[in-house]
Amino acid sequence: MLVETVRALAPRLAAREAENPERYPSENVADLVESGVMRSPFPASVGGGGCTLLDAVDAIEMIAAASPSTALLAAMPIGLAGVCSVGPDAAPQLHRRAWGEQIERIAADYRRGTLYAACNSEKGAGGSLDATKTAALLRDGRFHLTGEKILASFGRHAGMFFSTAKVNEIDLPGCGVVEFFFVRPTSPGVQILDDWNGFGMRSTESQTVRYDGAPAEETFGFPNFIETVQPLTYWYALFAAIPLGCASAIRQALSSPAPASPALRVRLSDARMREEALRAYLRETSRSWRPSAGAEYAALMLRTKTYVTQEATRLCGDLFALGGGRHYTRDGRLARALAASFAGTALRPPLPLALDTLLQQFPAE
Repeated sequence: MLVETVRALAPRLAAREAENPERYPSENVADLVESGVMRSPFPASVGGGGCTLLDAVDAIEMIAAASPSTALLAAMPIGLAGVCSVGPDAAPQLHRRAWGEQIERIAADYRRGTLYAACNSEKGAGGSLDATKTAALLRDGRFHLTGEKILASFGRHAGMFFSTAKVNEIDLPGCGVVEFFFVRPTSPGVQILDDWNGFGMRSTESQTVRYDGAPAEETFGFPNFIETVQPLTYWYALFAAIPLGCASAIRQALSSPAPASPALRVRLSDARMREEALRAYLRETSRSWRPSAGAEYAALMLRTKTYVTQEATRLCGDLFALGGGRHYTRDGRLARALAASFAGTALRPPLPLALDTLLQQFPAE
């Protein structure tokens, strides 16, 4: 049902993207909210569609083929809903009731159209949670965040940021090194800059956000949530689907109408096989997702995300070159898809970090 809903929306998403690719896609986002796409991973009992990560990956790829920036935006709240779909049983017994109640509150916000936006990345951290500098300190019974984030999706259009911050054991017994916190963009101590001009994805409004003692609404999940549930792997799969959608869009554009040249048709057929192989790899890894899957699965998802992102972006470049000079225009659809494949998911988290992490998994000779 999710994929069918997105397929019906795709022509409208693409038309708006073509009309003004550098404008925040408010109508596209509204369509995804109103149609239930954003809340689709939640269980039906709280207004969702009970979709799996595999369903969500297919949907994000289809959205990306129509509008890459819309796909990157959508991946953030869809991913959060997917993480919430693990249900109360993912929590230790002590926190199970509170976690269940929080899931219901978040789902209610989604039904009201609140946009939950990722505000996690930091300069110099390279996507590493251990390198997070933002701190959460408990004061007067409430956590307050101080630090600077980059690539905060939605910017001023967000209804709620979910942000990583370091916290200490005294303030939050049983915590991990880093936890997620919910912060309202309109709260005191929150400054949203206007410094984003992302190559290919300017319309995502991924601005820098500065926290100066900004009060958090609450902690997301329960102490040591990130280590226990391993939620980041859910987003990794969604991010990888975006450049794959870009590659699919470029290939389909070059294939319709079918080129007269036999050599060109062979090249496009080869591109389709590469695309299908990447899709199969991503879908197979996504099909196995579950909370607390362990280190082996986390490594597999990291490899999948890294490889699919790299190869899909490379495929976009090969296809763009194959298209010839008539597509060498800055504002053309193919050029925008190529730029988006570079600009979007390689930053979340950066590929160099992924490659460094993969290298560490191999013992020294």
